[in-house]
Amino acid sequence: MKWTQKKKPIEADEIEIRGRQIPRVIVSILKSRGYDTPEKIENFFAPSLQNLYDPFLISDMEKAVERIIQAKVNREKILIHGDYDTDGITGVALLYRNLRKLGLEVEYYIPHRLTEGYGVSEGGINYALNQNCSLMITVDCGITAFKEIEYAQSRGLDVIVCDHHKPKENLPKATALLNPKLSQSQYPFEELSGVGVAFKLMQALFEKISFPREEIYQDLDLVALGSVVDVVPLIDENRCLVKYGLRMIEKSKKAGFRALLEETSLKNGLSAYHLGFIIGPRINACGRLRDAQEAIDLFLTDDLAKAKELARNLSLDNQRRQKIEEEILNEAREMIEQEGLKDDRVIVIGKEGWHEGVVGLVASKVVEEYAKAAVVLCIKDEMAKGSARSVSGFDITEALSACQNLLTKFGGHKQAAGLEMKRENLLSLRESINQYAQKYEAEIFIKKHYYDLKLDPRELTPDVVFFLKYFEPTGNENPQPVFLGENFEIVGEPRVVGEDHLKFAVRKEGVVFQAIAYGRAQEILNLIPGQTRVNCLYTVSEDSFVGKRKTILKIKEMEKCGS
Repeated sequence: MKWTQKKKPIEADEIEIRGRQIPRVIVSILKSRGYDTPEKIENFFAPSLQNLYDPFLISDMEKAVERIIQAKVNREKILIHGDYDTDGITGVALLYRNLRKLGLEVEYYIPHRLTEGYGVSEGGINYALNQNCSLMITVDCGITAFKEIEYAQSRGLDVIVCDHHKPKENLPKATALLNPKLSQSQYPFEELSGVGVAFKLMQALFEKISFPREEIYQDLDLVALGSVVDVVPLIDENRCLVKYGLRMIEKSKKAGFRALLEETSLKNGLSAYHLGFIIGPRINACGRLRDAQEAIDLFLTDDLAKAKELARNLSLDNQRRQKIEEEILNEAREMIEQEGLKDDRVIVIGKEGWHEGVVGLVASKVVEEYAKAAVVLCIKDEMAKGSARSVSGFDITEALSACQNLLTKFGGHKQAAGLEMKRENLLSLRESINQYAQKYEAEIFIKKHYYDLKLDPRELTPDVVFFLKYFEPTGNENPQPVFLGENFEIVGEPRVVGEDHLKFAVRKEGVVFQAIAYGRAQEILNLIPGQTRVNCLYTVSEDSFVGKRKTILKIKEMEKCGS
């Protein structure tokens, strides 16, 4: 394990923006992340919806908008075909609410994970035909649905694809393909979520028919939730959409969000963390274990009592999911150790009986624990189906593409993918994908922890703490700043708080801060006040108690000096 400075620090001076001095520590971090002008720094701290990109820069957007307008004029019926994860669910809810707002007749369809699997479903197309729909809009899927789109078109069903997944060399012959990752797209930002692409479609439609743009802004709460949970980079346009969306959730009039905030006891100060780790898992849970119907119902109902009941059900689903995940993860750890796989660059494992809806989460945990890419498969009869997750710098979808002769189906992003294969090919995939991974630097597959700057307590001024809060929303490609602290003296009496956390104070050069180290209660006997000195990686947060704000150092990694 290594502690590594993410980028060479850039010397910086304080700058003034809107009458406020921004400390050099903050400016240095932002410059190292590419915000190297006062204008870029101002836009980072105060992004504006007025600066959203022109949606018509996405190729085929004009075609898509004209086709929807035609459907409205001709009183055609539209089916929205989504996906069973949070990105797909929020995308369906956004399109459904806004198309109905414009007077269109709309149905929706979300495939069943266990019986239909990911992507555009033939069952969904048949449902559209049975409902007399003449136009289908896909959300968070469709860019690789060659056979299904050809079938839909042959039955007289036009298809608009709203997707953000990586396209293959050939493209399906749809009425319109909306995906900022397409090579012909002029859109300046490729990393929108599925619900983000759906939002851009509605932004374009509202602009075309001169409908108030504020109406689509009302659904930025859905965009924020889907984007954060799908772990898209929280930079550029995503940062703006999520920042405003978080504000919308706190004051949302949607019964679903009000019920979720009550169910999770979340109030003010909502962050991307809360969406990604508290609300998002609840929305995903029912789609993982059964079907996503209750999740979509939650975002479409206006009945608060019903929404509260649905939110409670999703919490119960999430508790079941957590139990199943822990059981599979323990079996996965045992398999990795017994089969000597921990040194593989890509850990490939599978077993009969593992839950298909949970293996993706297990793959993420394997990546986190072993710092290797992971493919985790559930085996049933002669087939193996599952999920892949990756480490930064290793494109897992490209890796699967190099092994596609062993697969029956695959697709996804750089960091996450789904796949299907014959069970007999599992060992061959393990060998082939690891051979492919040898082309990459070994450094990519070594566990390491990054920090932004070395920072002593005396440099942690109230202004620095103030601006650190405004890095939110933090997440993929915009992490919360991490600092290196060296030779911190342990002071005060360390004590265990919660189930497994260690609380203590640190001092250097006469400056003292409270600190908490999560999951490190077992180290309490190793910390002797006034004697023990540590090096650590930490983040900074504020704790409010009886109206007073207190700065807390959250210790991510810690070692005794000289160890």
